[in-house]
Amino acid sequence: MIRIFLIAVFFLVQVFSGGDLFAGQTANAQDTSHITLAKIYMSDGTRLWGLILNENDSAITVKDFNTGIIKLSKPKITSIEKTKIETSVMVETTNGSTFFGRILGLREDVLILQSDIAGKIEIQTGSINKITLANAYLTKKGGTWFTNPNSTRYLFAPSAIPLRKREGYYQNAYLLANSVNVGVTNSITIGGGVVIPFLFYVTPKISFKVKHNLYLGGGVLFTQSFISDMGLSAGIAYGLVTVGNLEHNFTVGGGYGFSKYNNKYKQTPLPIVTINGMTRIGKRVSLITENWLIPRGGYNTQHDSTMQNGIMYTETIYVNKNYYSCAASLGMRLMPGPKTSIDFSVVYVKGDPSSSFLLLPYLDFVYKFE
Repeated sequence: MIRIFLIAVFFLVQVFSGGDLFAGQTANAQDTSHITLAKIYMSDGTRLWGLILNENDSAITVKDFNTGIIKLSKPKITSIEKTKIETSVMVETTNGSTFFGRILGLREDVLILQSDIAGKIEIQTGSINKITLANAYLTKKGGTWFTNPNSTRYLFAPSAIPLRKREGYYQNAYLLANSVNVGVTNSITIGGGVVIPFLFYVTPKISFKVKHNLYLGGGVLFTQSFISDMGLSAGIAYGLVTVGNLEHNFTVGGGYGFSKYNNKYKQTPLPIVTINGMTRIGKRVSLITENWLIPRGGYNTQHDSTMQNGIMYTETIYVNKNYYSCAASLGMRLMPGPKTSIDFSVVYVKGDPSSSFLLLPYLDFVYKFE
């Protein structure tokens, strides 16, 4: 638990010393609050994508990246998704290039982007494949970094930072465990996965930002075995508190677990607790720790005794006492690009008080999609 204490101290020192851990690295962008990106779905099946130039009660004028300026009648619009651009963006072009910066505006068929490294960049709108909110920030050396592509989860446990609507990721661990999580709204995430060929699980979560660098959330993890002989049907209802941002955060979570025994669900005698954190130490590297305290009820221990005739023997004694099993990890997250991450970790596992500990390797791969 020493590593947990050190990470917590690091975060507290940064917060109370006025350090720039959470906010000081954010790019000092111009005011782009008047720029709104929109996806528009028409009643005839047409989909338009671009920047809103003007809007009133009856019509909306859009600078579509492919067709140019179009004035649309609102009664013919099936749905519209608007994103106000108040941060840096990532612009991907049809030839595979990627640009980070702040949108300054449009001029005819050109999108004007202000890059912190390359200066002012002009991109032909017809060559734009995708624009996403990058939240790119400046390092102390002046370089531009993409955000953590797996910022809402540690190794397995979630933080209270939500996925955005339509944002999601696929995760594979140990090749056998596969899961997908998708933001249904900006606060509600639906997810689940399978551990082939043993079990499946579902992980709905609701979370939201309370104020700057503070998030609250809660959800349910439920798992059921495919194999009847395993008899596994269990889960946990939990709550989360996260302090920090996408790059540096610390989460405490807890809740009561439940499992099926003799066709009845029973609650854990004590709450399950998780203490997790991550901090970015380089352009493509973060440190990450995930730690679980799992309550158990009673355990067997071996005790050496002597018979009256002097013969030694070992007897098994059941200790009827609630206790916590522990799983603690410290690892590294590698981020090859803005959509992928790879986690390496060593997990310390301690079962009951009479058993020895284990050290296990952990490996996963995550692909982000939108």
